Formats: sequence, structure tokens, C-alpha cells
Amino acid sequence: MLEIKGLSKSFGGIHAVQNIGFDVPKGDIVSLIGPNGAGKTTCFNLITGFYRPTQGRVLWDGADVTATSPCRMAQLGVIRTFQKTNVLRNLTAYENLMHAHYLRDRTSFWRVFWPDARVAAARAEIRESSQAILGLMGLGKRADVQAGSLSCGELRLLEVGVALAARPRLLMLDEPAAGLNTREADGLAELLAGLPGKWVESILLVEHNMNLIMKVSDSIVVMNFGKKLAQGTPGEIQRNEEVLEAYMGKAA
Repeated sequence: MLEIKGLSKSFGGIHAVQNIGFDVPKGDIVSLIGPNGAGKTTCFNLITGFYRPTQGRVLWDGADVTATSPCRMAQLGVIRTFQKTNVLRNLTAYENLMHAHYLRDRTSFWRVFWPDARVAAARAEIRESSQAILGLMGLGKRADVQAGSLSCGELRLLEVGVALAARPRLLMLDEPAAGLNTREADGLAELLAGLPGKWVESILLVEHNMNLIMKVSDSIVVMNFGKKLAQGTPGEIQRNEEVLEAYMGKAA
């Protein structure tokens, strides 16, 4: 689905991403990991059009979408979350999900004031979809709670739900387990593992929780100092000496 070819980004003399390349096949969960400052979020920003690459290409379904705008990438089915929880805190959890269907709820100016049966059916579908996502996220009993009153773990789940409401083909999650306790992270891992083939086609994941990464990933790409250090299955990455050295340092 997604092909990254020789992607690079420099900010003046700082080479944040250098010649990165990897694929995200349909049906897979691919994880992008690395120490802080490795360039993972910059890579996300390049893929989704928030940054224009210095060089390299981004291919989506075989088409070159390099530097395509974020809104157009979302329309194509590439939906992302951010490190900082990004929901409408003054709205309830249910209202957040209703609003998150913006890519599907397109109504003309006149139909706003004189809705027909088609508009009514679309709105009913969105209400049903919002309830289904709340249930999937385990937030059914928190539907009418203002988002600003939800716990950190619930906010993270709501943010994933908001992304799902946009009907992604590729769901890109940037540190969804940040701030979660062990029980919450285990629940998130189980949730993510069940999404491909049902709610999304594939997932690209940036995460520091190694237990979650090893549970859900089909393949892992390791970055360090802006470069790709290694790529392989969870088992291969766990045994890779260069990866272990990047995370834990070299013995004296």
C-alpha cells in the first residue's frame, strides 16, 4: 500500500531523516521505532504532507504522493494521530466521534436547511458508526462524558476512535500508548491487533512501549540518528546487536 523510497529531510545542517526506505503491505502492522530524536515523527510528517522532503518519494497504491497536502492524504485514506492528544475537550466523547466523520458527512448548503431522505440516512449511519466505535474503544459508558474529563488512557482511546471515524485505509499512530499503564497498554495492543482487515487495511505505528510493539507488529523498522538501522520481524529485531547497542549502549 505505502512505499517509502529514499526519503530524506534536512533542517539547515541538521539531517533529521536520511535515505529512509520501507514498505507497508496491505493487512500488516508495521512499527517504526528508535531512541528519542531518531527521526520517527519527522518521517510521519513527511509521509502525511506536513513536511516537504529534501529528497525521496512517497508512493500510495503505486501513485507518487510526495508532498501531497495533509487534507488530501486524509481523503486518500491515510489518517494519522499525533503525540499530543488532539480531541475537542469541550465536547463529549460521542460528539467528538460524530464530528470526526467530516470526510463522510458532506452536505450542500441548501440541504442543511432542507434535508432530504438521503441526508437523514447519512446522519443515522454516522450516529450508528459513532456508537460502534465507542463500543470498540470500550468507551460506551463514557459516551456522554466531556472529553476534558476523561482519563489519560481514555483520551488515547478516544483519539484512536476519532481517527477510525475518518474511515482510514492506513492508520498511522504516533505513540498511542504514551501515558498508559501496563493494563491499559495491554488492552490497546489487543485492540490494535484486531483492526487490520476489519476497521483498517494496515497500520503504521510509532511507539516506545516495546512490549506492545513486539505483540502487535508484523515487521519493525528501527531508526537511529535519522537513518534506518535495521528492519525485520519482532524476533529478528530482538536479536539484532546493533539495535540492542542503540538502545542500551555498548559494553565497556
